[in-house]
This record gives sequence, structure tokens and C-alpha cells, in this order.
Amino acid sequence: MQEIEAKKKLRATEGAHIFFTLIFLSATGIIESRYSDETCGQNLGLLVNLLFYGLIIWGTYLLISIIPRYQNSAIKIFFNFLDICFGIFIFSLFIFANVLYRGKEFATCYQSAPVHAYFTELFLVVTYVIFSILALALISTIVKRFSKQNPDYENQLE
Repeated sequence: MQEIEAKKKLRATEGAHIFFTLIFLSATGIIESRYSDETCGQNLGLLVNLLFYGLIIWGTYLLISIIPRYQNSAIKIFFNFLDICFGIFIFSLFIFANVLYRGKEFATCYQSAPVHAYFTELFLVVTYVIFSILALALISTIVKRFSKQNPDYENQLE
């Protein structure tokens, strides 16, 4: 039995992962190469660095996990674990970006580090949208699961 097969096509979530990774990896790469000397009262450079290096690791993982299809269940469990770890990493960066954005010194970043400030706002908007979609999907899954468990009262009356 072969452990690895070629995938025929990507799922929608895999395409979204690739799109998110490429967009933010290119943005953080440009900021790292051209605007790394900009500073302000907040540590926005740390957010860019963490996201840049995290997305490099995540992009490598995507290449390893998306192109082939693995048959071994242990490998599938391990990749699911890595998906959860990346979700926790992005969520922690989301919280860190919120803390930076809500800080008193962030207003000064618009003049002294405008690229970092714009990137932080863009990252927050995109991740708010992503987490809102995930929350709605979770709520709809819970509602669907509970609606299937409840008996149909009209059929019981007959």
C-alpha cells in the first residue's frame, strides 16, 4: 500500500490558506526589506517579524501537506495538530496586534511608522473577518447538530 498519493484538486480551505499565506508573507517581506528602520512608540516591528517568520514556517508546511495526499492516519493526526498550532499562533498574534492597536502610543505610529501602522490595521481587519466567519461556522454547526437531536414533535402527535 502506498502511503503518499498525488492530490487531484485542492479544497477551498487549502486555497484560502495559500492565499492568506502568500499575501501576508509578501507584505511582511516587503516591510522587512524596505521599512524595517521605521519605529514608533509601539513594537510593531515585532508583530511583522513574528508574522513573517511564522508564515515562512507555515508556507513550508503547506507545501509538504497540501501537494501530496497522505494515507497514514498518524501523519494526518500530526498535520491536524499542526493546523491547530498555527491557528493558536495566528490567534495570539491577533491578540498582540489588538493590544498594540489599542495602546496609547499607536496614534504616533501614523507619522513615524505609517507602513507598520497600516499593516497592523490591515492584519486586524482581515483576521477579524476570518475569525467572524469561523465563529459563524461554529455557531451554525452547533445549531445544526442540536436541531438534528431534537425529535420532530409533529410526528409524535399522530
